[in-house]
Amino acid sequence: MGMDEIIVGLDIGSGKVCTVVGELGEDDQIEIIGIGTAPSLGIRKGVIIDLDQAIQSVKESIESAERMAGTRFNSAFVSIAGSHITSVNSKGVIAISGESPEITENDIEKVIEAAKAGIISSDKELIHTLSREFIVDGQSGISDPLGMSGARLECKVHIVTGSITAVQNLIKCVEGAGLDIEEIIFGTLASSNAILSNAEKDLGVLLIDIGAGTTEIAIFVEGGLAYSAVLPVGGIQITNDLAVGLRTSIEEAEKIKINYGSTVENNVSPEKLVAISGIDGKDKNNVSQKYLVEIIEPRVSEIFDLIGTEVRKSGCYNMIPGGIVVTGGSSLLPGISEVAEQVLNLPSRLGRPHYEGELADMVNDPSYSEAIGLLSFATEKYSIGRSFQSTKRKTGAKNIFTKIISWLKDFF
Repeated sequence: MGMDEIIVGLDIGSGKVCTVVGELGEDDQIEIIGIGTAPSLGIRKGVIIDLDQAIQSVKESIESAERMAGTRFNSAFVSIAGSHITSVNSKGVIAISGESPEITENDIEKVIEAAKAGIISSDKELIHTLSREFIVDGQSGISDPLGMSGARLECKVHIVTGSITAVQNLIKCVEGAGLDIEEIIFGTLASSNAILSNAEKDLGVLLIDIGAGTTEIAIFVEGGLAYSAVLPVGGIQITNDLAVGLRTSIEEAEKIKINYGSTVENNVSPEKLVAISGIDGKDKNNVSQKYLVEIIEPRVSEIFDLIGTEVRKSGCYNMIPGGIVVTGGSSLLPGISEVAEQVLNLPSRLGRPHYEGELADMVNDPSYSEAIGLLSFATEKYSIGRSFQSTKRKTGAKNIFTKIISWLKDFF
């Protein structure tokens, strides 16, 4: 098994670190051969606050995945999240250069650079520049202008940036755990590739990824990413509310949330009682599941209220007839899609990966959306690399540039 056939997704979240290892076949089909998870230590709201602890968590996840896969690896595609992530839409315009009016690779690079000019501040690190569409002499909706004739080229892009210090600490963490970074991917973009269909992206859809420490949102319009944001709230706020309301420890509250929690009353039995250990772990108290809902539902509604404010601020609320797709570990709370529909007044469904291999029962879970999405991203990248070698031999570099532009449009 050659190392170039192994691809790895590393999702460093606030609740857990997840490593997924895949083997890429000659037909570009991915087979997942290893999974490793570990509790996140030293990470809060998606940001590393204790480097040594975070490195140990990542190492534990990597070693577990390597044992299951029966092989070692030395690099990974890594997700990034946190409230330090910001995004903005921008537009660049240039006159077509050269004696011929034909658009070249150099023209495309220039117009994208023009769209980025003045956008990225000194304390920010560029994570993605995603082309949404090109416009040639006023003709919009063009995904790949290479070779077209025109005098004026415009490009609309979506730019995702992160705090320089947060990105640098993420790099130090992964390298400290013994891995090189193939690429850093905004977590919700990875999730979107695992759980959204092209039809949903074309129609217009809101993806909500609720993790332990943050909630990430991404709005797709006409196939491209139109808006993204990270909110500093997530499942840990629900756990904290339970700990206070039940007068128990954070650890006990998390177990109660996972095993008995719900966001709607019709999912629970009012007569069923749940035994709650006190903070000292000794004294026990019985509460009804209905009481748990009374604690959980207001916080979940508040999270969706915040999301609604963000979506309306984006100006895209009336552009997402495809509705809402909710994913992430905290989306497993029963009834969460119903609350999303009630608060945002849009149809909603739970999003999970659609892997069809032997480990499908394990990984087709909303908590694995980002990790599986990273593998999907890596598969596309490796596939393009293989095509590059073949295409370069046959027709030169021009056609592969067209292929890459087309792939970026399809992916984002």
